[in-house]
Amino acid sequence: MSVPVIKEVDIEATMRDGTVLRADVYRPNVGGRFPTLLHRTPYNKAGRDEVGNQLAERGYGVVMQDVRGRYASDGAFCPGFFSADHRDSEDGFDTVEWAAQLPWSTGKVGTFGNSYCGWTQWELAHTRPPHLVAMMAGGIAANLLDRELSGVLRMGRVMDWTVNNLSVDMARRLGDLRKPNTTDEAGRLWDERDRSKWLWFLPLWEIPEEAMPGMRTHWRRWLGDHTSDHFGFLEKHRRVNVPVLSTTGWYDQQIGTIKHFTGMVKSGMNEHARKNQYLIVGPWTHTMNEYVSQVGEVDFGPEACRNFYEIADAWFSRWLKGEETRAADWPPIQLFVMGANTWRGEVVWPLARTVYTEFYFHSGGKANSPAGDGIISQQPPQEESPDRYTYDPRDPVMSLYTPGGQHEPIDQRALDGRQDILVYSTPPLAAPVEVTGPVVVKLWASSSARDTDFVAKLIDVHPNGFAQELCYGIVRARYRESFDEPSLIEPGRVYEYTIQVNPTSNLFKRGHRIRMDISSSDFPNFDRNHNTGGDDYKEAALQTAQQTVYHERSRPSRVILPVIPGEKLS
Repeated sequence: MSVPVIKEVDIEATMRDGTVLRADVYRPNVGGRFPTLLHRTPYNKAGRDEVGNQLAERGYGVVMQDVRGRYASDGAFCPGFFSADHRDSEDGFDTVEWAAQLPWSTGKVGTFGNSYCGWTQWELAHTRPPHLVAMMAGGIAANLLDRELSGVLRMGRVMDWTVNNLSVDMARRLGDLRKPNTTDEAGRLWDERDRSKWLWFLPLWEIPEEAMPGMRTHWRRWLGDHTSDHFGFLEKHRRVNVPVLSTTGWYDQQIGTIKHFTGMVKSGMNEHARKNQYLIVGPWTHTMNEYVSQVGEVDFGPEACRNFYEIADAWFSRWLKGEETRAADWPPIQLFVMGANTWRGEVVWPLARTVYTEFYFHSGGKANSPAGDGIISQQPPQEESPDRYTYDPRDPVMSLYTPGGQHEPIDQRALDGRQDILVYSTPPLAAPVEVTGPVVVKLWASSSARDTDFVAKLIDVHPNGFAQELCYGIVRARYRESFDEPSLIEPGRVYEYTIQVNPTSNLFKRGHRIRMDISSSDFPNFDRNHNTGGDDYKEAALQTAQQTVYHERSRPSRVILPVIPGEKLS
């Protein structure tokens, strides 16, 4: 039997500087006191009745608050992703303490949310509000540069987020009638009218105010300094003293969430925090509560489906209600092994039994496209001809992902006709191979340009030809050694590039192929490198680059895969 729920709208909380933030509150319409769940969002607290009601029915008071400067809340909005010039740490502390004093509250507060709403949690956690007991924070990297890989702008996602989300409410506040009133309408116009215009606009620095009312200053701030870790959470972990359940997905562009788990286990403020960190990684994309089996073009089976509300209730009942729930028996890590399509409990990350195995690139110099002669094997290369391709930023390799800029498993065969993708794959596997953990590519390459990019994708090729992208990484040549002191490359000189590829967990089944694709673009998932060596964000000039990838005894290009022992390659 469900518990009746009462909803209160625009409940005011006054911050330490006098600014009023407003929240909608959902609570059981019965007598007694209830633990409090807090969700702080820039995405409009209105219209979140499902989440509020579902959690309130389980015996919680749920506070859904608009952050400073957004929707019903007063003050000026400063997006924390762009800089440290925000007040979310103080606002978060003040809100937790305010929520704990609400007349129906037990005084025990937990926080929850995904993406930016995960960020707001970590931004308050290090301030240690006395009444904060536990967090459930998902889909937010511990280090911003684990999202902005190699200092390359996440063009499609950042553009969509800025234009179709953040600027909608900003335009309303400014009285700018050029912008639609809702994010849904903004998204429709983006898909039908504006998407190509702004994604291809050059230079990005000069995108007009009309495209993103109220956000252009912040946009430029990000372009000018997105190689800094504005999050700083890895350092802040040592000041966090509560249990945290971190959640993410293998197709989440914020898969760097994993480092919250490992960082807190290592550096949490006290033993209570260090020993009560938990991590769930499913086969999902960037989502808070859609833990489904069908993701992109792959159905991961019924085991992939999880109920967000049951997980949240088990977690918060343990810490806020003092109940013996199934959360007490959870392994520290619950990860979903794709391919096998099953969950497995683990204790540490990366897995202690990992065998880091080198798979070397080989070809006769014609690895361009799946029809070429590129292979990977555990045999080191001898003297082999390099592979070459032309990267033209006016004709980049196009990203296969959602219109909103989120990663999903989509068949890579749509790109088969291109000659600017080098393809290296094993023969059909004689036995299964499980790959679980971080992936690294060591690429020996030269370019005719003074700056360029190299992109690596790990792909599971099914017997029917379906090419399932698992994970990817990118390196921008000027940041190959340092973000703080970038340096251009010498045209024609061979360098060894290290490409940190996002982690994954996948069982390559018997008869499948392990494949690595190498290119120089993945647009608009990542911004295009102009190949000029200039400022790609303030300049419009584009030039082609002649790229060469080496795989020989002295220059062994390879991918290092985290193989989990089991059945081996024959």
